[in-house]
Amino acid sequence: MGECSNPNSNEEIMALIARERQCRVTQRPDDLAACYYEDATVTTSWTSGSVGVRQYLTGGKAPVHDPEFPIVSRISYPVVHRKGNRAYAEVPQTTLRWVSVHGEKAILECYMRLIYCVEKRGDAWKISDFRSIYESDALRPEIPGTDLHLDAAALSTLRHAYRYLAYVDDNVSPDLPGIDRPETVKAMYAQMEAWLNAAPPEK
Repeated sequence: MGECSNPNSNEEIMALIARERQCRVTQRPDDLAACYYEDATVTTSWTSGSVGVRQYLTGGKAPVHDPEFPIVSRISYPVVHRKGNRAYAEVPQTTLRWVSVHGEKAILECYMRLIYCVEKRGDAWKISDFRSIYESDALRPEIPGTDLHLDAAALSTLRHAYRYLAYVDDNVSPDLPGIDRPETVKAMYAQMEAWLNAAPPEK
């Protein structure tokens, strides 16, 4: 795996990632778009492969401002691997999403590792690719003790890394990278390292 660069030299990259997450959950589309290159790609839970950044920004599962069913995300400190004008960052994230399950309000808690590929083209760093590694999730009633009437048989057929996400949203791809399929995670990191090591020399 690429060397972890000195965090003090990566403040612009880390600020970019924090800004992208905040713009996403607060629905600031113009500011969000400014975090990405026009030719950037994104892999989401609602597609089986990568999509262009415009499709990501204008479609799919964009958060909706609903005080009864909010989405709350928190990220941890990024670990940045950089070579020249390219870098990829690993960012642990926890997302709480209020959902309706069989007519009852519940809280879906998702644990992911976000992977950002960023590049410096000219004077600024922007995102050229964004994807996630799914680690685990949980589902609980908003009011403790409420029966969500979960279908145990259906749950048993779903992948452990994002079982409850797939349960509440049947549009989720079954083939996302996750720690329950270590080969998918290994392949992703191999791809990131190859991309990083192919970085053109700094000018």
